[in-house]
Amino acid sequence: MIIHQFAASPFSEKIRIALGIKGATWQSVAVPRILPKPDLMPLTGGYRRTPVAQVGRDIYADTRLILAEIDTRYPAPSLYPAASSASIAAFERLGDQVLFLAAIPLLLSEPGRAQLERALGAEGLAAFRADRAALFAHGRLGAPTPDFSAAHWHPSMARLDAQLAERAFLLGDAPTAADCAIYHPVWYVRGNPGVAEAVTRYPNVVAWADRMAALGHGESQELASDTALDIAGKAEGFEPLAPGVAADSGLSAGQVVHVAATDYGADIVAGELVYLGDDRIVIERHEPGLGRLRNHFPRAGFSVEAAEPGQGPNATVY
Repeated sequence: MIIHQFAASPFSEKIRIALGIKGATWQSVAVPRILPKPDLMPLTGGYRRTPVAQVGRDIYADTRLILAEIDTRYPAPSLYPAASSASIAAFERLGDQVLFLAAIPLLLSEPGRAQLERALGAEGLAAFRADRAALFAHGRLGAPTPDFSAAHWHPSMARLDAQLAERAFLLGDAPTAADCAIYHPVWYVRGNPGVAEAVTRYPNVVAWADRMAALGHGESQELASDTALDIAGKAEGFEPLAPGVAADSGLSAGQVVHVAATDYGADIVAGELVYLGDDRIVIERHEPGLGRLRNHFPRAGFSVEAAEPGQGPNATVY
């Protein structure tokens, strides 16, 4: 598996730590922190969020789907034990859709912003903020506010600290996808000295985060982005996938559709529908120089709609 990611990305850390839990060997392609991402867009068809996973000419978007793919390829230890499935889903929502969003105003508060400026420079920070503002310009979620952060960060952290008082991981003695989902926003905030106290005041959370960090990232090998493109172009066939389109979707296999995230970063990716089930959406599209690619998206959190007449499978501009 090739992971297109960058070191400072919290969602990339979510995937890296999952690979560490699995003790997996993987390949890493460094992508820019902000647009443009000229060697990533041909693979994703315009989807811009980080990270993205690649297996040959199959491209996987969104950490929820990437985690599921990792768990399928490396079954033990399981990230999704069946007896904890509902609890894991709740923690995933808390981590990805509440704590991550609550972390952003913390990091952009005066002490957090000062540290970011030291790391990125004034111009780099301005470019980063403009890029992230554009990310939240479309979709159902606007940019999170300090009020949102105040309402959610510390109340949630206090509950997590209480839950971790007598257990090693959130659901027991072993880490699961729940831990991956909560760890990445904690890692993000703790890594900024200006606001790290928003984590370090919770001793049980700190001890748990140290246990998570000790799991490592598996064994990664750096890969050049042009090599990843070459791998996609030369791969023979696609990963196994049972064909099928949900009968109640009103869509059919081969139909040109538009897929987009519904929360933020809602860039449209156009292609021919291959699969639509409860777990994922899969489209095929032709990329000049690479040939046919399959783009996979999770069903939850993404829309899929028939393209308007005249909008072909390569209508997306990036």
